[in-house]
Amino acid sequence: MNVSSDKIKPYQLKGVEFETELHRILAYWGRVVFDNTNARFHPKVDVANRAYNEAPAGSVMYARILWAFSAGYLHAATPHYLKMANTAYRYIRQHFVDPEYGGVYWSLQPDGSAADSRKQIYAIAFTIYGLAEYYKINADPTVLAQAKQLYQCIEQYSLDRQHGGYIEAFHRDWTPTNQLRLSAKDDNEKKTLNTHLHILEAYTNLYTIWPNDTLKQRIAGILQLFEQHFITDHGHLRLFFDEQWQSKSSLQSFGHDIEASWLICEASQAIHGGQVTDTVRSLCLRLAHASLEWVDESGALPYELNPITNQLNAEKHWWVQAEAVVGFYRAGLLSGDNRYIASAARSWQYITDYLIDHQHGEWHWGRDETGQIIVYEDKAGFWKCPYHNSRCCLQLMQLMG
Repeated sequence: MNVSSDKIKPYQLKGVEFETELHRILAYWGRVVFDNTNARFHPKVDVANRAYNEAPAGSVMYARILWAFSAGYLHAATPHYLKMANTAYRYIRQHFVDPEYGGVYWSLQPDGSAADSRKQIYAIAFTIYGLAEYYKINADPTVLAQAKQLYQCIEQYSLDRQHGGYIEAFHRDWTPTNQLRLSAKDDNEKKTLNTHLHILEAYTNLYTIWPNDTLKQRIAGILQLFEQHFITDHGHLRLFFDEQWQSKSSLQSFGHDIEASWLICEASQAIHGGQVTDTVRSLCLRLAHASLEWVDESGALPYELNPITNQLNAEKHWWVQAEAVVGFYRAGLLSGDNRYIASAARSWQYITDYLIDHQHGEWHWGRDETGQIIVYEDKAGFWKCPYHNSRCCLQLMQLMG
């Protein structure tokens, strides 16, 4: 059964904390990361708040900026958030969208030209996600049209009509490529959990502004893939597959486990009139339960585990903890089990004590296995965006009423 948040008394989190932190995050991006001279965002900012404008700008970063400021404006109607969302939208339309072949480029040079023009479906999905949120604050038909065009690109070129699911990447002109991986740490495989998760996320948000029957069918189809291929009996996610859905990796990613636990619920609610189906509810709680078992004494989730070698990467990354707050809290509401609410509170306490940079703003990338701040990663950049943390704040305020 679904349990409302007012029925769960212990371990109460304070909504004002999330309100305050949301505005701190967006203030940082609007002040430190925004490049006022060039009306864009710095592509890289280090832990000392130094900007590096020669770094490549990523389409994922811009899509996430667009989403965060759009969601922030939808929540608080702060004029500066609208300005930042408008800036991100214009830059995406003018520089990232491929006017010849459709889709978006993976990255840009400092002058705004394409640095890497490949079509990574992950990036296109995030751009849809951002555009759908932006449309909620700017109901310009061209915004919706752009989101629908990107959706059609994914459906036309990436959908595997023989085996199901979506192919990971293509050359600029949509011809097949052997270079599929998102980053050096990813396996070079045709199908991945990560991309399917964020297609689901993007399609779910698109459905809220464009309730199309075919789109609804696609969301339902991806949810079936989670049941059939992605989620193991032990409650973890299989991450990499070949075209025929043969699993190619045994790695366990705890952040993706807990993030998927609530995103599949959100998708189910979107296409079933606000209800979570029994099947999806079971999958959600299976993932959340498995994640709960890996929360350590600090209250945080480690990064990943190789179960073959039993090697644990115990670093505490910012995005994993943000997703833990949301995922555990939602699991608590879904199940009525206070252990999840307690873990959400502990995750937030860890974030407050060890990840939020109270002096310079934003969140640190994470803490290493000795508990030290990871200083060599970005404060803002290609993969460090105001998406996981701002969404965490917005989700908790919404869930807590």
